[in-house]
Parts: sequence; structure tokens; C-alpha cells
Amino acid sequence: MRAVVRVEGCDWDGALADAEASLALAVKGGVARFPALLARGRILAARGDAGAAALLEEAAGQAERTGEPQRVGPVTAARCEHLLWSGDAEGAREEAGRGLSLAVSVRHPVYAGELALRRWLAGGERRAPSCAAAPYRMMIGGEWAAAAAEWERRGARYTRLWALALGEQGAPIEALRTLDGLGAARAAQWLRGELRRRGFTRIPRGPRRATAANAAGLTPRQADVLALLAEGLSNAEIAARLSLSAKTVDHHISAVLAKLGVASRGQAAALAHRMNGRGEAAI
Repeated sequence: MRAVVRVEGCDWDGALADAEASLALAVKGGVARFPALLARGRILAARGDAGAAALLEEAAGQAERTGEPQRVGPVTAARCEHLLWSGDAEGAREEAGRGLSLAVSVRHPVYAGELALRRWLAGGERRAPSCAAAPYRMMIGGEWAAAAAEWERRGARYTRLWALALGEQGAPIEALRTLDGLGAARAAQWLRGELRRRGFTRIPRGPRRATAANAAGLTPRQADVLALLAEGLSNAEIAARLSLSAKTVDHHISAVLAKLGVASRGQAAALAHRMNGRGEAAI
């Protein structure tokens, strides 16, 4: 459970450490794995790591077996996020709608609000159920500043950034920079697209590749691959962008992971973001 709390507190390194420790100890298939699966799955989804899908699928299977709102609600919201960050808005709306029906039927304020918000962000109806928690109603109703203040008061920093993302002037940019700092490349990519759609013209670019290349000794092509990993692109998307074969991209990614000393795409993307923000000494 601490991993879930740390996700909301934007302590993602701590959340991943807690989740990995829990998954190593818990019996495979046991309900004790649920919080760790949820926390790790949300982080990897936001970072564009392909491992997110399997984690959330296992968590969803546990939730469906129990039918308990406190399990169905959060994993449905997490899967909705994953679909949205991956560009499947229709799938995200459908996922949110299924979970929202259950949350409203039991009048659960948090999950009714969260799923109504996710449905709207995915292009669905902009309406909050009467049973939804107040800050979610504020977000959906356009009171983003009041919602952000309330989430701050509750210590919910990650949800707060999404309230800021709905705001005006510098608030969405603050949210975007927070996502970049978390290494949440895929979520940040989605938000950049939304800001462009809303007419923002001065949107900060994602982390640059130069610092990572200089610090880790990457070749120019490996630096290109790392930059696209940090944007949350899949292997197939990277291959198409760089006009390479899928096999060549696989080799480049393996080399990048080895030079950076990390074990996954998500960790590489997060390290690229940190190096961009702190300088070459971050390696």
C-alpha cells in the first residue's frame, strides 16, 4: 500500500522500490500483490514502458475476481490512463464508463470522481456524478485552482498536477515540467498534444538528448533512440521515425540500456529526464 501512496506523492523511485520488494515476497496470484501491481503499472504506463500492460492486466484480473469497488475502481482508472497515454481515447472512454457505473452504484466518491474525470479527458461527457468527491467536481467544473489547492492540502501531488494541467497561463506548464521530472514521457507527450490543441504556443520541449549522449558515451544514433524512448515511443514507432529495421532498433536499445546501466526502457527514459535537468554528472 505504501507504493500506491508514494505514486500519489510523486515519489516514484520510492514507489518502484516498494513495489518491487512486495512483488518479490508476495505469492504469485495472491491479493497481496494488488497494490504493488497497481503502483508499478501506473508508473510504467506514464513512462511508456511496455511492461505496464501485463502488470495492469494481472491487477485487473484480481479486481474482477473480487468485484470489490476498492479494487475495481483504481485499476480501471489506471487502465484508462494507460489507454489514453497510448493514444486509444475510445478504449479509455469505454474502460472509464464500465468502472464508473460500479462506482456510482455504490456511491464511492473517489472512484466516481476519478473515473468521470478520466472519461472526460478521453473525450467523453463532461459531467461529474453527484456522489463524486469535491475536488473532482471542481476539476470537471472548471475550478482547477481550487481543486489544485485541495489536492495539495491532501498531499495528493500527482492528482494536483492534473488539476494544474486543466488551468491557464503557467499552471499547465508547471504540470508538464513535473511530468518531465518524473520521467513520465508518455503522459507528458499526451499533455503536450492537449496543450497544442488548446492553443498554447510556448510549450517546453521534452528532455534534450545531447546531455545524455555526452554523459553516457552514446553514439549519435543511440542518442536519437534514447530521445525517442524518453518521448514514450514504441520500438515500432522508433523504427519508423528513424527509418530503421525493428531488429536494428532492438540492438540500439540493448546498447543504450547497457551504457546507461539500467534494466528497462522506463528506467532509461527516467534517467534521460534526470540528466537533462541536473547535468551530465547525473550519470
